[in-house]
Amino acid sequence: MMNKLVRFGLLLVMALLVMSAPVAAHEGRETGDYVLNFGWQVEPAYAGIMNGPELRVRVEDAPEGEAFPEDLEVALQAEVTFGSEMTTISFRPAQQEPGHFVAVLVPTLPGDYVFRIFGTIGDTAVDETFDSAAGEFSKVEPSADIMFPSMGALDARMAALEARIAELEAQVTELQGE
Repeated sequence: MMNKLVRFGLLLVMALLVMSAPVAAHEGRETGDYVLNFGWQVEPAYAGIMNGPELRVRVEDAPEGEAFPEDLEVALQAEVTFGSEMTTISFRPAQQEPGHFVAVLVPTLPGDYVFRIFGTIGDTAVDETFDSAAGEFSKVEPSADIMFPSMGALDARMAALEARIAELEAQVTELQGE
């Protein structure tokens, strides 16, 4: 009985340690009078699933809970790089959340992505680079890790259907030749 209680206690402590471990989700950075907090909208990010980056901007010395100035013009874009490929996306304000900006992106391949955020916040020029390889926000994971049924099962079903279609086409051709 005592042995079971000790094991249960150890499992409980281990579970609490795992749950309280810090998770890399967003990277913070100061730019001029602003603090930028950057990462994926949903962490971890998975290949082939709509996600996109998000950016939270706050005035550096603003008191806690003070709203983001609504009249502050924010015009930011991101140059996204994966390997040798690059695209540019634009941030737009998130609904009902002053200082929160999002962009649409479907990361199609697993791996590390680099985001160069550029533009302006008010009169402040912004040119910051965030790299998932640094570990502050997640790299893109393979979607096979979370998909069910697996893509392999889907591929097998498609191959079987394609074989059946080819068989039926051959039969049609044979019947037309008679």
